[in-house]
Amino acid sequence: MSGDPSNVIVCPSCGAENIEGTDICERCLSDLSSIDVPEAAQVLKESDLTLPIAAARWSKALLIQQTATVREAVQLMQRDRAGAVVVMDGLAIAGIFTDRDVLRKVAPDPAMLDRPVSDVMTPDPVVLREDDMMAYALNKMGVGGFRHIPIVRGDAVVGMLTGRDVLNWVMGRYFD
Repeated sequence: MSGDPSNVIVCPSCGAENIEGTDICERCLSDLSSIDVPEAAQVLKESDLTLPIAAARWSKALLIQQTATVREAVQLMQRDRAGAVVVMDGLAIAGIFTDRDVLRKVAPDPAMLDRPVSDVMTPDPVVLREDDMMAYALNKMGVGGFRHIPIVRGDAVVGMLTGRDVLNWVMGRYFD
């Protein structure tokens, strides 16, 4: 094959030249799909996904008691520019209240602002432990559609993993 060498990829199995963008070698039928992918596009490696979530910088977890009003929870979220609060029953996690709850449950009925946050929270939220793998966290976020997951150490809430935290981890790791 002749032509511009920048438009050619060489098969690592048989050495044949193939047109850039070809997924299978014309000579030996080897998979070439990952050969011409730009390095920046090969973002996450399997080994990176086995790192614990402790490798990422988490957000501060905001805690509020379940007897607090929705208004108090919203004010706390506004003050700290957070998208969620962990709702507590004493020292135990009772639920999570997020900006989505505000939009879906409170905005249509502003009278809800004076109700206990426990009336509109999502009970028994998914939590992560600081030694859980990034792959596990990403799976939980993706499958559940979560943007905020509390992180616990034993029974204590120690942080909140957010979609932004994960994005910052990826960007800092691969695009610095």
